[in-house]
Amino acid sequence: MSKKSENRSEAMSEMLLSEASSLLRVVAGARRADESKKAVLRRVGRELQDWTASRIKDVWYRDSRVCIRASEVEYLRALVSRRQEQKAEANELDALRDRVSRIERLLEATDPAFHSPSIAAARQQLSDMAGKPRVVDRSDPRAGGGQEHA
Repeated sequence: MSKKSENRSEAMSEMLLSEASSLLRVVAGARRADESKKAVLRRVGRELQDWTASRIKDVWYRDSRVCIRASEVEYLRALVSRRQEQKAEANELDALRDRVSRIERLLEATDPAFHSPSIAAARQQLSDMAGKPRVVDRSDPRAGGGQEHA
């Protein structure tokens, strides 16, 4: 192998190792105040079951003796991508819930007597879909005379 190609190969290995280390840190997420770095590495190890603890540590700290494989970097990229998609979905759902809540408040503010029963029914349907126990307003005559309905 020529000196030039050897330098190129080393540079590529360093880039892959650097990327893998960065991806591991994304997988680890934010470190809690009471969590040691060792605990963070153990937590990452639970997600990367095929990786040994020493390999995770070596990649985390970018040990130059480590030879990272492209398939490992691809695995980390996919894991980070999945996490980002899940986070985006959760954020989208939270934003939708906030919008619905604002709309409910606006409707109740415009005409509470008209909109409150409809909003209460919609909330109950959402609770039913989520598997939450039914809450019955015993003061409402439509609630079945004080009997709960499942």
